[in-house]
Amino acid sequence: MILRQAAPDDGTQLLLMIGDHAAFEHGVATLSAWALKQVLQNPDPPVYLFVAESEKLVGYAALTFDYAIWHGARTGHLDCLFVTASHRGLGIGSRLLQLVTRAARDAGATWLEWQTPRWNIDAAEFYLRNGADRLDKERFRLSL
Repeated sequence: MILRQAAPDDGTQLLLMIGDHAAFEHGVATLSAWALKQVLQNPDPPVYLFVAESEKLVGYAALTFDYAIWHGARTGHLDCLFVTASHRGLGIGSRLLQLVTRAARDAGATWLEWQTPRWNIDAAEFYLRNGADRLDKERFRLSL
């Protein structure tokens, strides 16, 4: 298993996994192949994508950055972490989380945050097993 930053050649497989991830969470991914290609070719991308590769891509994680004004600190946001159903339980998710954590730390982030649907108990237990703390917050979105 190879874990690495995503490359432009990963676009087709990565886009399929992103769609599968959205469907798993009862959503729809609207990311186009063109937009993903722009991200993967950007030397200063808006999101950093990491992949787990066996003979094909079997997992991915997405990292973005924010700034916490209360703390005066850069923070990391784990936007996505997904492993294909056939490769779950093999430690790939933990390795992707470690890779993202290291990348966020190396970029000067003070902490890493993310969310998962309340119904996804397996994901919540995975994060807790990997050293995360559960935050008691509600998430809101205002469409623009």
